[in-house]
Amino acid sequence: MCKIAYRCPRIDKELKIDGLLDEQDWYLAKALEFFVPVTLQQPVSKTVAKLLYNQKYLYVGFTCFDKDIRATYVRRDSPIWEEDVVEVFIMTSCSGGPYFEFEFSPIKTIFDAFFVYPERTNKSIIESSKWNCEGILVESFVSGTINDPSDFDNHWTIEIAIPFLSLPTLKNPPKKGEKWLFHLARYDYSYVLKNYRELSSCAYLTDRNFHKFDQWLTLVFD
Repeated sequence: MCKIAYRCPRIDKELKIDGLLDEQDWYLAKALEFFVPVTLQQPVSKTVAKLLYNQKYLYVGFTCFDKDIRATYVRRDSPIWEEDVVEVFIMTSCSGGPYFEFEFSPIKTIFDAFFVYPERTNKSIIESSKWNCEGILVESFVSGTINDPSDFDNHWTIEIAIPFLSLPTLKNPPKKGEKWLFHLARYDYSYVLKNYRELSSCAYLTDRNFHKFDQWLTLVFD
């Protein structure tokens, strides 16, 4: 199942999580391109994402170009996928089994879930979202006016640090050469979009199901 798809550079220091993605270390990471599921076309709303890691954290950074930034949910584990979000899916192996879903809004609201079984039902979503990733760090920056459709926004960026030892499937941080499955995704809601919503992902998905881990990419820790 595992094929080398994205090599994640290791850094020695801890990043300052401020949402700006302006530290020199981010230039070490290759940018991931996003595609619309099924058609694999370029999305209207461009997204650029990168990953890094150190001994303590998996770092994920997104730049989301967006003419109509929307986010109102403030409570953790709200259904923030009903508005603008980015998503991080990780499985700490290549053999199937438990995996994690993280969602982040432009106003830093978090949805985090631990799926012990691959079946995704309404009940499993509720049960899985009771898990919280302790110590996760997130910060965002918005270039525009949130929830104001009267003007055009520019973009929003978000910087995330996921602590390895808060993941129940890990006893130790990943070693050089270790492989996981992952993909990054985005929901964009906007009045400028043809259908008012656009899904995109860095994986080549053959349907609009972000949970099909057999089509995720491989994360290789360098």
